[in-house]
Amino acid sequence: MALITYCLSFGFTASFVHNEIARRSVHLGGYFVGSSSSTTSSSSSSSSEAPLGLWAKIPDIYDDENNDENNNDDDEGSVDIARRDLIYNSIGVGLIGASGVSAYSLFKTNVYTPSGFQRLPRTQFIAALGNPDASEGTQTEEGKWGLWVEDPGPRGVWLRDYKKDIVQSSSEQYRAPAGWKFDPQNWWLEEHGLIMEAPQFPLIEGKYLVTGGRLVTTTLTIDKGGNWKLDEGTLYDVTHLPCRSARYQPAAGDDKDNDGSPLTANPKDFPVAPGAIMPSVQGCSKLDYAVLFVVGKAV
Repeated sequence: MALITYCLSFGFTASFVHNEIARRSVHLGGYFVGSSSSTTSSSSSSSSEAPLGLWAKIPDIYDDENNDENNNDDDEGSVDIARRDLIYNSIGVGLIGASGVSAYSLFKTNVYTPSGFQRLPRTQFIAALGNPDASEGTQTEEGKWGLWVEDPGPRGVWLRDYKKDIVQSSSEQYRAPAGWKFDPQNWWLEEHGLIMEAPQFPLIEGKYLVTGGRLVTTTLTIDKGGNWKLDEGTLYDVTHLPCRSARYQPAAGDDKDNDGSPLTANPKDFPVAPGAIMPSVQGCSKLDYAVLFVVGKAV
């Protein structure tokens, strides 16, 4: 962020200096002339030339016709410079504003730690159910919140590999290569079409420092009765929108490898757009869960 701010500041300074020189100077007959230069006779002009030809001998500038044309050109040039200034400075202000928001977001997500909390060495993930606009609520028996202590994505199995890596697992049927057990009656998908291990249920009581990786990082309190409350913002504010997850349960029947299984999921439905709902799977009921980053816990 400091580098961005430095570059922008340098750019503004260079722009202002350049424009100020341009305003105070006149371009005549192929020569660049400053406002502080004085006219000299042809016999003495060679002695007043500046290095690199910056100040050069000036043709006759007292001709009224030439002066009128040059003044008009100068006025048009000033308008162009002012217009360019406005565009450059507007873009610069926008970039500085965006960099400020980004810096604040990074601070809140990666540094901010309220009193009584300890940062986790590795991010954990909460699977949450609730009204996105609410800041508190009660977990239902069907909608308990869970916790992944490890990122389930890299440990997942692609839909296309379900039969090979899970059904026909070399170690044990329904055992994923990462070691977790697949439950055909209660299975999970993430936004890229990876079959995931289920989170640990229930989310135990306590205080968690949670964020969605945006502007709000706050305390989530889970009490003994399963009630949840955020100190700041709403459930939506602490949801990491790119992460999507859903739990699928076969609606009826015992045919584990057909209706209601990952075999009936459509790979073309993935990836899922940030903030969008997860796709339905034929033969399954579905629950969409919000994903919260856990970056700290109360000590």
